[in-house]
Amino acid sequence: MPPPSHPPYAQSTYHELSLYSHIPAARQPQILRVISGITGMLPETTLEHHLVYKPKRPRQPGQNAELYYLQLISIVPGEQKQEEEEEGKNGYDVKSQKWRMRLEDIPEVTRRPVTSRNVLGAGFGEGDALGLVDSLGFMLQTTYFMTVSTLIHNNIIITLSQVLLPPPPPPLPAAPNVQYGNPYPTSGLQPLDPAGSWVLKAAVRVQSHQDVESINTGTGELKVFKELMRGMCDLEVAERLALDTRIR
Repeated sequence: MPPPSHPPYAQSTYHELSLYSHIPAARQPQILRVISGITGMLPETTLEHHLVYKPKRPRQPGQNAELYYLQLISIVPGEQKQEEEEEGKNGYDVKSQKWRMRLEDIPEVTRRPVTSRNVLGAGFGEGDALGLVDSLGFMLQTTYFMTVSTLIHNNIIITLSQVLLPPPPPPLPAAPNVQYGNPYPTSGLQPLDPAGSWVLKAAVRVQSHQDVESINTGTGELKVFKELMRGMCDLEVAERLALDTRIR
C-alpha cells in the first residue's frame, strides 16, 4: 500500500503588531456590540480546533537554535453539516478537516506601544496534514477548541476568543484518533477558565519587520483603536513571556 500523500501548502510569512485585553464573561456581549458599532459589521463567529505540536527531539546541549511549538488550526463544521457529510456515521473525522499551520516567534523586545512578532503560516490543500507534521519531526502535545468572533476595522483584525476543552474521552475501548479531541456535541465543550473570560485581540499584519513605514502606520491604527475602546476595556501590550512559544 502506498504511503498517504502529503498535502501541498501555500506558505506566508508576516510581521504581526497587536494589543490585548482580558474581557470578563459578563462584559463579552456588550464589548461585541460596541465593536460591531465601530466596524459597521456583524461578527463572524467560528469554532476552531487547535492541535499543538512540539519537536520529537529535545534541544541538545550546546545547540544554539531555539525550538518552537507549532499549531495546526481548522474550522470545525457545524454539527448539522457534519451529520450530513457523515451520512449517519458517528464521530468527528479529524484527518478530513482543512488545516492551516501557524508558527509564532517570541515577541520582540521593543519600546513600541504594541506587541510585535514574526509569524509563519501555511494553508494546506487536500491530503494528510497531520502526517506531514509528523514527518517534519513534530509530535502532538495538546489539543483544544476556541470560539472566535472576528471583525475588521480598516487594517485591524479584531478577534474576541475563548478557549474551550472537550469532555474527557469515554472509557476503553478508545475511539480512533481520540487523542485529538472531539468537538461534538458542542454543548459539551467547557471554557478553560472557570470564570468564562474572553481575550480581545486587535492585530495588524505587515509584510516585514524591516518595513518601518508600514509598522508605524499599523502602530498608529492600533493606538487609535485603543482610544476608541477606552472606557470599555484596556487594550495593552501583552506580557512577552506569556506569549513565549519556545520549548523549555
